[in-house]
Amino acid sequence: MSLDYMTERKLRPLYDAIDDGQFKLALQHANKLLKKSPNWNLVKALKAVVLVRTSKTEEATELCQEVKRSIPTDEATLQAIGIAYKELGINHCMVELYENVFNAQPKNEEFGIQWFMAMVRNSDYKGQQQAAVKLQRVFKKDKYLFWAIMSLALQGQHGNKLSYTLAERMMTKAHEEKRLVEVEHMRLFLLILMDQQKYQEALALLDTPLGETSLRDPEVCQIKVELELKNQKWDKVLGSSETSLKENTDDWISWLAYFDATFGLLDQSGGANTEALDKASSLVIELQQSAHKSSLLKRGPFLAELELDYRINRTQHRDEKVILDHIIAYFERFGSKSCCFEDLKTYIGFLETDVDKSKLFIQAIRKTIKVATGKSEQIKNFYRKITVYKIERFLGLAPRNDLETGLAYAGDLWNLYQEALPLGEGLEKTEYQYGDDFVVLASHVLHDLYLEHRKPELLVQAVTLLEMALAKSIYNFQIKLILVRLYIILGVSSRALTIYKTMDIKQIQFDTMLHYFTDRLISLGCANELESHLYESMMIYKSNDVETPDMQVQAYKFGTFSKIQEFIEFRSRLDNSLQHSISRLELLRIDALNSSFQAKYAVQHFQELDVSMLKLDDGYISSRSDNRDFKVMMNCNHKDQLVAQELIKPAKSTNSTWLHLFSFVMQILNAACDTKVAKDLAGLVQSYTDFMQHEGLEEMITSQEYDLARYVHELAVALVLIKDPTTRSKDSQKATELLQNAGSILETLAHQTTDQDLQAWSGFHNVSIVLEAFNYGSILLEIISRTMGLTSKEAKRKATENATGDTLVNQNALGDTVKQVVSSWSHSIAYLGDEVDRRILKLQ
Repeated sequence: MSLDYMTERKLRPLYDAIDDGQFKLALQHANKLLKKSPNWNLVKALKAVVLVRTSKTEEATELCQEVKRSIPTDEATLQAIGIAYKELGINHCMVELYENVFNAQPKNEEFGIQWFMAMVRNSDYKGQQQAAVKLQRVFKKDKYLFWAIMSLALQGQHGNKLSYTLAERMMTKAHEEKRLVEVEHMRLFLLILMDQQKYQEALALLDTPLGETSLRDPEVCQIKVELELKNQKWDKVLGSSETSLKENTDDWISWLAYFDATFGLLDQSGGANTEALDKASSLVIELQQSAHKSSLLKRGPFLAELELDYRINRTQHRDEKVILDHIIAYFERFGSKSCCFEDLKTYIGFLETDVDKSKLFIQAIRKTIKVATGKSEQIKNFYRKITVYKIERFLGLAPRNDLETGLAYAGDLWNLYQEALPLGEGLEKTEYQYGDDFVVLASHVLHDLYLEHRKPELLVQAVTLLEMALAKSIYNFQIKLILVRLYIILGVSSRALTIYKTMDIKQIQFDTMLHYFTDRLISLGCANELESHLYESMMIYKSNDVETPDMQVQAYKFGTFSKIQEFIEFRSRLDNSLQHSISRLELLRIDALNSSFQAKYAVQHFQELDVSMLKLDDGYISSRSDNRDFKVMMNCNHKDQLVAQELIKPAKSTNSTWLHLFSFVMQILNAACDTKVAKDLAGLVQSYTDFMQHEGLEEMITSQEYDLARYVHELAVALVLIKDPTTRSKDSQKATELLQNAGSILETLAHQTTDQDLQAWSGFHNVSIVLEAFNYGSILLEIISRTMGLTSKEAKRKATENATGDTLVNQNALGDTVKQVVSSWSHSIAYLGDEVDRRILKLQ
């Protein structure tokens, strides 16, 4: 960016204020300059940047539009307005801006490139193609040809199959004209052919001179193997995989490809060609011998032996003793590695149904653990013991039901952890203690016992052990994950949130990991803390709108076409994130809770509520991308149990059904309160009625949430009947029954909590749902009152006196029920508060 001396001198204070984040000062400088020069586009653009960063988006958009209409061509103004548009997320305006600029100066290549890149940011693949073709025609550069071809391929991936045909023709012609000179050109051609499932043509392409050159790229080599497998070129796969394995015996992808080809040949011959199996066995033995000679023993050939046994046993029959001998030998070699359990669990699955064989197997692997005197070997032995206990739990041998046996087993695990502690003295604070997994396993056992006996003291014991272990391994995320879950089950939000803060969740983890800490947390009465964490998590979605398109732009600039698809998929998955939708809805629920102290304020809140982002159609809900990671928590559970992540939590995870339900509730409340725009409340309620009849709805949400859904439904249907003058009198009896049903649902819900529930999340969840139902009910009742002209206490009293069984009497009865529920709820909370205070005094 080049400015003349005088201009730069005038603008320097403004630029410095923006760079330093002093936006108030920057605004003052901008206004001062515009007072002297009202039509200075650069200052307007810079002011727009300041306005965006101070959340004045409407004013910023207006200023940007003014600048755009003047068709600026100087670099400084274009850069400034580009930043403003990017931060506003209005990519289509960038397209219009640069299209106008390029049309004004058609020989300016940089403007043409910026026009193309603006469409990349806007995901306008058709527009990209047209811009790239125009650039190639004017400037005669091959890179623009490949930009056009990539744009066609993207159109093909989004449903326009004709675009693939055109892209393939253009690539074929470019290949014939020897324009394909880089590996990325070859990968683009392969992409187009493979997307059309033209695997033979793609494989033939790799036999060309450029294809052979491209094979220096490991990813292209992998693509070749995949194509050979798809084309059933078994011998070629065997040859290329064997070559790769002799270079790197730990190349697991090549091992799997080798075995796929081996069993492909076996299937092709109807099981008669055993030569391929013999050759596979020989290769495994050869590479095992080679591994023994190496200074570092690699796992690949030994794990491959287990994979070969597993596949042979599936298709033919493998001597069980041979299989077990190989597994025991593998454990003896690699049992001290933390990955050993994950390596073995696929191959020991056949033991899960036979308790006696499982016990014998555990005894056999325990015997391989020799007494050690040196520190290094002692540490390895503790890791081996951890692996044994994991396998024991996986095979269903760990106690889960008997309280005495289970507590003794957890005690043994804790004692082993204590024995391992001295070996960890002097470890860096970022490192884990060698026996940490013993404590995690002990907490799993104690949680199993809790599920069986429902004694909260078992969870308290698990939390105590984990907290002591965490004090020694302050960065152990496995301990932290299970601690957070156990605290939430116990109904303790403060410590759970404190641990969450220490985990330093950031960037994409807000989308994949946040659910471990915020799911169902709203029930514990920590709305303000939860709200701040949810708002913090929204940063990743904002940065996705800004930064991921920039990654695509860079991929085009450097011609790395193989990465463009990855960036587009990443952007799409975050744009359609289920967690994002859930977080937004949780924020709306928190806002509704904070605005519902009085019905009239609650009605006003829902009148002003923007529910445009809450889509109700099945297509939208089903298109949400669930990017949440459910496999982070250590899991060694037996197959008849849920995995640890599903088992150790207070309730079902929020899901698309939960999202759909609460989106309906918010939309109905908004439509019921709306006075400016005539929204189709009747149609919305009918859609909600259809949704409530979906099979399996109750299984996807908690029972309390289902009762809340029914409660809102009954009131909403009653409101529709009362609002319509044609049905108010005719269906008054039906409306009365609906209001009575609503009262019964709320009353039942309020009395579901048991004394035992009050000690845990379930009790808090019940209370919080009653509160939420009361809030929504008070809003709908207020609207019913207004619809019937009952806007004062006197009017309601007279109507009650004159009523002869109409809806109003039941509405008042419902109001009385609500008051009784809230009164009972307040009494329970006060009682609990007193109990807590008494216990705190005893501790002091």
